[in-house]
Amino acid sequence: MQLFVNSKAAGHFSGHHPWILDRSIIEPTHRPEPGQIVELVTAKGGWIGRGVYNPHSRIRVRLYQWNQRQSLDAAWIESQLQQAIDLRRHWMDRHHQLDAVRWVNSEGDGLSGLIVDQFGDHLVVQLTARAMQVWEPVLVEWFQKQLSPEGIVVRIDANTAKAEGLEARDQWVIGAAPNGPFEINENGVQLRLDFAKGQKTGYYLDQRANRRRAAAWMGSGPMLDVCCYLAGFSLAAHSVVHPESITAVDSSSKVLEQAQVNAQLNAASIDFVQADCFDYLTELGDSSQTFETVVLDPPRMASSLGSVQAALRAYNRLNL
Repeated sequence: MQLFVNSKAAGHFSGHHPWILDRSIIEPTHRPEPGQIVELVTAKGGWIGRGVYNPHSRIRVRLYQWNQRQSLDAAWIESQLQQAIDLRRHWMDRHHQLDAVRWVNSEGDGLSGLIVDQFGDHLVVQLTARAMQVWEPVLVEWFQKQLSPEGIVVRIDANTAKAEGLEARDQWVIGAAPNGPFEINENGVQLRLDFAKGQKTGYYLDQRANRRRAAAWMGSGPMLDVCCYLAGFSLAAHSVVHPESITAVDSSSKVLEQAQVNAQLNAASIDFVQADCFDYLTELGDSSQTFETVVLDPPRMASSLGSVQAALRAYNRLNL
């Protein structure tokens, strides 16, 4: 089925951005079904791309193909997965020592709405779009065949469910969750994780290279780690440069309990502080305490265009 973009939006797709918002679409009299594959065209009939339609989301269409000769089918999905896996295997073996990896990184691998992380023998498949839920059986079967994990959990968080017209899920479709916490190694840092307590897929594996690179740039003076989560940046610094002191701040007491366990695993002396990060930094500004290195890793603050200005003010406050 064809969907037409309005004249104002027709020139916006040359960069192959996969998100087509509701305001860019001329809604047809008879709408496609949720999850239906559609062809996006200009008012003059020029072909733009192929994707998946969702009437319940502001992102009306997720585009996946810009080559009209391709077919958006299971074979194409599997080929994208294989490319993503091959890329990680090539670089991880050369540059990192770890037993946890992000195999698929959504738009970065041409698969908008799909994040796949592996922790030891278990896979976390996070679906952030209805478009990828359509292919869930294909995804699960392919990963089971290629990686032979002991377990696969499919997750759809509450925010995604609301935005995409889905039901929230946290379901083990293959095997079962590990019996309690488990440990992974990230470039010499031991981390104890828990699928039942972790955010999103369990750990921010997409920050792996940043943690390693940041540690290499740091000096040995005092370090402040703001919005520390499980202390990944702090522990990376400890393993490389051994700062004379580390202060790690987060607003969540549960997160800090896990972070303290990770510090003990790595024999790292870290002063953990539970506090609102904005208030804590304001108080520091009024004190004489200084740090050679400050890591700021705040959560996402802008989920829509309407929240951008508030987010900019928050980021500005955080950095000043």
